[in-house]
Amino acid sequence: MSSQRIIRGATFLSVLAAMTLPAVSQAQEDLPEAVVHDRARGEISPGTQAPTPDALVNAIRSNTAPGTLVAMLEYGERVECHACVPLLQRAVLEHRSPEVRRIAAWWLRHRIFAVGAIMAQMKEVLEADASPVRRARAAMAIGELMDPNGFEALRDAAMGDAEAEVRAAAVMGLGRLNHSAANTFIAAALADASVEVRRAAIDQVLVVNFFRNHDALLGALADTDDEVRMRAARMLGTFRVAEAVPALRGLLEMDTNDRVRQAAAWSLGRIGGADARAALRDSEAVEGVSLVRDAIRVALAMR
Repeated sequence: MSSQRIIRGATFLSVLAAMTLPAVSQAQEDLPEAVVHDRARGEISPGTQAPTPDALVNAIRSNTAPGTLVAMLEYGERVECHACVPLLQRAVLEHRSPEVRRIAAWWLRHRIFAVGAIMAQMKEVLEADASPVRRARAAMAIGELMDPNGFEALRDAAMGDAEAEVRAAAVMGLGRLNHSAANTFIAAALADASVEVRRAAIDQVLVVNFFRNHDALLGALADTDDEVRMRAARMLGTFRVAEAVPALRGLLEMDTNDRVRQAAAWSLGRIGGADARAALRDSEAVEGVSLVRDAIRVALAMR
């Protein structure tokens, strides 16, 4: 290749570069500025206004309004505040606001190097503290921490604590933890002597994964509490448990609570089949409450 051709090629590249550089420079100017995570403030996106560690500490220590403190903890999810950890551990057990206690446990859950010690403290409180209020709050915190190491403590409290308040909190903790073995004990809690515990258990049935203990729900159809019977009836329809049709028919024909009868009608319609439809048609002819009759008609229209 001659020197003249080399010079021409170099000249062409120079001209091309001169034409391209302004466009590249303009494109770079148009790019948004990179967002740098401020580790001290915990800010991960523009405008979140994460609090400083000192602001968090002051808010926790002072009589800050619960809503304000909850918002600060949410915005400060990733703020590195070592002094906040013991303060929020205390708040989990002592703060007057349930929402503050919940969000405090949620914030603590993100402290990956401290969560083991926090869990140990909560388990100790649940197992040995003299105060049922503190035991119940520890159970809720263990659920919110979502550490499977808390399963056994929650199970034992749900099945054996002397106070219904603690058993109910432990059942809710099991639901929040969503441990693979928890469903057996949630089902067992549906037969607890306390309606508070039974209501807590029925609350968890649609929260946890893979609840399949339909016999426990069938037993709950005979509960003395209207709310438990109504919700058990609806859940059997949600799960389409064909074996529940005779018991649901009994509720639709005999239960004294209108809402329970409505739930039984809906579930019979959802389960479907000849027996369920026969029960609905028979009850439609004798039902005296218009709202329940409407529920029966809706159920008969289901496919």
